[in-house]
Amino acid sequence: MKPFVRPLLAGLAAVTAALLVPGVAHAAAPSNDDFGSATAVTALPFKATQDVREATKAPDDPTPCNTYTTWTVWYDFTAPADALVRVTPTSTGTRPFVAVYTGDRGALTQVPGTCRTWDSPGYATFRATAGTTYHVMLSQQYNQTDLGVEFTTVPPAPNDDIAAAAAVSVPGQYAGDLTVASAEPGEAGPSCDPAADRSVWFRFAPDRTRSVSALAMYDWGPGITVYRGTAPGSLSEVDCVASGDRRAAVFTAVAGQTYWLRVADDAEAASLFDVRLETAPPLSPFVGTYPNNPTVYTDVTLVPYSGDSLQRDFVSGEVRFGDGGSAPITGAPIVHRYAADGDYRVEVTGTTADGRSGSGFTTLKVDTHDVALSDFVVPAKARVDDTKAIKVSVANTRHDETVVVTLSKLTEQGYYQQVGQLKQWVPAAADRKVVFPFAYTYTAADAAAGKASFQVVARFDPDYSEDARPEDNRLLGSTAVRAKSGAGMS
Repeated sequence: MKPFVRPLLAGLAAVTAALLVPGVAHAAAPSNDDFGSATAVTALPFKATQDVREATKAPDDPTPCNTYTTWTVWYDFTAPADALVRVTPTSTGTRPFVAVYTGDRGALTQVPGTCRTWDSPGYATFRATAGTTYHVMLSQQYNQTDLGVEFTTVPPAPNDDIAAAAAVSVPGQYAGDLTVASAEPGEAGPSCDPAADRSVWFRFAPDRTRSVSALAMYDWGPGITVYRGTAPGSLSEVDCVASGDRRAAVFTAVAGQTYWLRVADDAEAASLFDVRLETAPPLSPFVGTYPNNPTVYTDVTLVPYSGDSLQRDFVSGEVRFGDGGSAPITGAPIVHRYAADGDYRVEVTGTTADGRSGSGFTTLKVDTHDVALSDFVVPAKARVDDTKAIKVSVANTRHDETVVVTLSKLTEQGYYQQVGQLKQWVPAAADRKVVFPFAYTYTAADAAAGKASFQVVARFDPDYSEDARPEDNRLLGSTAVRAKSGAGMS
């Protein structure tokens, strides 16, 4: 055996022997690795830590939050009395999922709102009923070492009921936790978000009349409903924004009245929230127009915009076209056709549902470029080798234009091939036509076909100007063509 191989084999033998020595500790699966051997939580508060490196997942373990996981551990808690219980996991790595269930193995039902990931908000809160056993599963898809968990009771939100609504002012910013909120019996449900039943309440008594916005600061934030009236018996809904809408609730707060703000979400989405109250910003109205370069032959669609950063549209108002005409704002499309070219100041004045009003304008240029092929004079008959005049007349009543006219002939293959092109200055004149004089020499191929078919097309030069009525910029004509007299005779 070679000298350098012997030490290597000796080293491998030593490692193998060490692994087999009795008494060497190896990591084992946690005692609560299986649903049937869950750790009993007998009193609150409860706190525990454990090594979950060897934790596994049973085939009948639930899938928390519809997310694949590779290991689970279990805790059982039987509530001695009704309480609001919070389960908070901790970890040296990514915080695990926590989910709470009732029922028996193989037929577990998740408690609404109790499947939480590490960031939403990372703990599960549920209303425990005395005598009910709750099965708490911690799980994750990543391997971890140390896992901690804490069971505590928590108080409900202090403004959970409308009778305990928190007083707010403008401007102001207010935070809370909807996982410890609930709907009180008979609580008014929002028209835009009836499933949002985890709610807290705020009360606003304005010292002066103004438009106010209430905005959830997170994109996934809760819904906000504004009521006016006497709580709790006589409330009328003023505005409603559903959870995740990303818009603010906006309302006119009248001095001397009381307004109630309900911040809420459904059980699965309930989380931490942050709501900001501010004086609603002024409007910056304008009118959108389509198309942007209309002519006197174009129907122009005019769209009034409130220019509101809170995304509230006009509910009433008027659009003035700038030519003496106008139309009310009803939500229906506003369509107008201008009779003459010119620059028009299109004005809008409107009001949003929350009472904010504003005016603005847009300048619209109506500019019509339009030439027409008025005549296309083609010889009725011709013989091979005849050269004859073809005349094209162009009419123009709008703007002085440089016009290019192209004469083409239909080929045997079925497409038009250019045979001549002329460019001329065509001034705008009511009773004047500019003639473009072409000449064409007829061929034997024309005679064989029996005729020469022509097409004439007019365009502007440069061609970036668009003709308002392109349908009158193309004409067709044809000449009957025969062989030369005496052709083929000796």
